Amino acid sequence: MYFDYKKPIKKSPLYPVGKYLSNFLAPFVYDLSCFGQENIPLEGPLIIACNHISFSDPAVIIANCPRRVCYMAKSELFQKRRWALLMKSMNAFPVKRDFADRNAVRYAQRVIDEGFALGIFPEGRTVEELIPDQAKNGVAYISYKTGADVLPVCLYRNPDDKRKRHSLVLRFGEVIENNSLFHRDKSRSEDIKKAADTIMNEIKRMWEEEHCR
Repeated sequence: MYFDYKKPIKKSPLYPVGKYLSNFLAPFVYDLSCFGQENIPLEGPLIIACNHISFSDPAVIIANCPRRVCYMAKSELFQKRRWALLMKSMNAFPVKRDFADRNAVRYAQRVIDEGFALGIFPEGRTVEELIPDQAKNGVAYISYKTGADVLPVCLYRNPDDKRKRHSLVLRFGEVIENNSLFHRDKSRSEDIKKAADTIMNEIKRMWEEEHCR
């Protein structure tokens, strides 16, 4: 795999270029409406947690987020050098799915400790049905370990919209503060599972509100 977890985390000089290109190309791919950017903290420990509906989701969020985001991405994208270079240019790093990847978790902690926002898709996969699914515990575990607040984000695309240039809504919710997520008076595993559900339920709530409009 073309990634070294021990290397220092640096601001990629290509990140602003990728952000610009995402903004430039977006209108050719979808009709985007973006809301809630005023809810994004510009500093402090932060995890950006969003439902996952397509490969382009990180680019959509990065293009509309004033803060630099380091995204967790599936490790398969780092198996080929070209893809790995592209992912690293956008400050992404690999995570092996379906088991506890300690290297990725430690790197995620460093991302937050060094002032970047950490981007995570709590479902751990792309949901082709476009409807938010259950969250895995990773997002809550990292928040528990780092003390980071969580910003729930919703990407909404109508499942019945079959147009090539479809409508897409990006909504940044209100920050869920770390001390409201964890009570720390019960078992850690129970606390983390409940926090993961709380985060995902807020994303689902925003999705359902958009779906009913």
